[in-house]
Amino acid sequence: MLTQTQKDQVLKYIQSLTAGSFTFRDIVRVLDLDSDDRRSLQRFLDELDEDEVIHRIKRGRYAIPARDNLAAGTLSCHSDGYGFLIPDDRTQFKDDIFIPARNMEDALHGDRVLVKIHRKKYQAKRVRRGRRVCMEEKKERIEGIVVRVLERKRSCIVGRYCAHPRFPFVVPLDTRIAHDIRIPFQSAKGAKEGHIVAVTMTIPPGRNQIPQGKVTEILGYPGDPGIEYKIVEHKFGLPVSFSPEALRETDALPDLVLEEEYSGREDFRDEFAVTIDGETARDFDDAVSLKKLPSGNFLLGVHIADVSHYVSEGSAIDSDAYERGTSVYFPDRSIPMLPARLSSGICSLKPQVDRLVLSALIEIDAKEKILAKRFAKGVLRSRARMTYTSVAKILVDRDPEERNRYAELVPMLETMEELCLILSKKRYHRGAVDFDLPEAEIQFNESGKIISVIPAERNIAHRIIEEFMLLANECVAAGLTASGGPALYRVHEKPDPVKVDEFAEFALNLGYRLEKHDGEYRSRDFQKFVMQLEGKAEQKFLVYLMLRSFMQAHYSDRNVGHFGLATAEYTHFTSPIRRYPDLMVHRLLKACMRKETSAAWLEKTKGLLPEMASHTSIRERTADEAEREMEKIKKAQFMADKIGEEFEAIVFSASRQGFFVELLDHYVEGFVPIHALIDDDYQYKEATRSFIGTRRRHRYQLGTKLRVRLDSANQETARLSFSVVSR
Repeated sequence: MLTQTQKDQVLKYIQSLTAGSFTFRDIVRVLDLDSDDRRSLQRFLDELDEDEVIHRIKRGRYAIPARDNLAAGTLSCHSDGYGFLIPDDRTQFKDDIFIPARNMEDALHGDRVLVKIHRKKYQAKRVRRGRRVCMEEKKERIEGIVVRVLERKRSCIVGRYCAHPRFPFVVPLDTRIAHDIRIPFQSAKGAKEGHIVAVTMTIPPGRNQIPQGKVTEILGYPGDPGIEYKIVEHKFGLPVSFSPEALRETDALPDLVLEEEYSGREDFRDEFAVTIDGETARDFDDAVSLKKLPSGNFLLGVHIADVSHYVSEGSAIDSDAYERGTSVYFPDRSIPMLPARLSSGICSLKPQVDRLVLSALIEIDAKEKILAKRFAKGVLRSRARMTYTSVAKILVDRDPEERNRYAELVPMLETMEELCLILSKKRYHRGAVDFDLPEAEIQFNESGKIISVIPAERNIAHRIIEEFMLLANECVAAGLTASGGPALYRVHEKPDPVKVDEFAEFALNLGYRLEKHDGEYRSRDFQKFVMQLEGKAEQKFLVYLMLRSFMQAHYSDRNVGHFGLATAEYTHFTSPIRRYPDLMVHRLLKACMRKETSAAWLEKTKGLLPEMASHTSIRERTADEAEREMEKIKKAQFMADKIGEEFEAIVFSASRQGFFVELLDHYVEGFVPIHALIDDDYQYKEATRSFIGTRRRHRYQLGTKLRVRLDSANQETARLSFSVVSR
């Protein structure tokens, strides 16, 4: 059976061809397929022929349409039914491709699809010439028709059950899914009016086809305690329970390091190593140590829990962890990648207990130069479980009580601050982009009720850990590259210059210049641009727009560098408890350290890495979406009892439909629809993303401060709507 990656490779190969045709054997050679996969390939080519993606001209030979006639990508839909294709290949299609509602076929929001392109002439706009109003000129717009769904985004749709006496149906909570789903009576599973349910679609939407599905689980009624977690878990396909096999393997693991496990490991137990995390952290997978050498150089130790020692390749625990790809963190709970007996037990670097680690030991001088690095399997005993707050009290506030409490560690922490500033300066000099935008921190009382939403504090302790982890990741990536063996990288390609040009033009309209040199944008140019924005009202939105012009960082077996960090080699090594790529990097690093790893293992691993990189990148994006969704739901819950109240706010984003505001007293965002501006007739100005009144010339633009009233807080859609009280 062809994997999704192999199917993508077939399509990519077809689109890359300059000749007008290809053969079945051409594809077999590209993919190196066995006999079973060849049969699957033939079926896949037959399907592409039916969809007119290719044309079979004789046995074993196929013709391809014009190269600019097809595009693959991700579908982003609007609640009105139309959508846009975000192309995979930005070199061929610079802009998103408009998909009218009539051309959606059976595709849904988030699906990866293949579309057939056609160019449509349209009149640009109405202009007045003397007394006549006429159309200015004809222009061309690219539109698409969905010909094939390559990959479904979600197998499950969550919605509200409507018990119609003849045709029961489910209204999806995600408004970007424009279709109600009809539910046959025998497929309702006992759902009642108003129930929130999970649905599997049995008949997809079509040109003349009503979508149909079956209820797989009744989640409860809106407002039931904890229902928001069930909604997000089902909506994003987040596995919550571990397999029985994985739990049995976990139960067999020891609670303490066994005597025989010390053999062949370096002893770091006398090091002044500490963990530094947030107050609510439960898993401690990284510890740091630092000392000044007689030469005046720094010797940094980044000690990471040796998860790969306990999670064997191919085990049930490994299989479950791979499927999840990453842990998912909600404001007051998480869905871990590994069972708690591992993540909070034998793999957690708790203070005053022995733990197995994989360590990066790096020597740096005061001029930012890395003089030496090595990696070692070791055993560590953390001296203390420290928090960001306690470290900041010691280093910033110089709190006597806290400094006395950690007296033996204070000299090392002060040296850590010194090295942190050196490493930060080094990253700045090479042009790394530091966004440093605050994230929301949702605070709860003892009964679990949300009491506030505030910007999360970042202090020197956060910067210390961030700089040390970045350095360790870079050194491990360089080590894997130097070994010549298989490697898994964290890559970030250069941004699309066309998209950046558009962003730069918009920023210039607001008075901010993004320079470029020798016809291209460097990471240093973005660094300087971000520095212009510090403390400005437009900062949040402009950084957000800038990030949209960037490529998305992802995992890859091919090293193309990391643009945002301005480094040639980068990977993820420091969090194997919560990220599967880090666990794989540990295995790869150990293989480099052994130097006698079998050629068969290396060859097998090299073949697995492309699929692994793709899968874990997708799981990471899914987790990010789920976390953002839950944060929005929690903010809507926090605001639900404040309808009718007034707040001071600032405009931080705008579109034709209205503008977004951020409350100054709470770190909460909401939307002011254009129809809520009733004091004038407002026109939207695309160039500056602002609204201007035609009579009074009142202006709403980025940074405008105003007073708003909360009109609604929809907890199902996590949408807050406001109206303007005064400027």
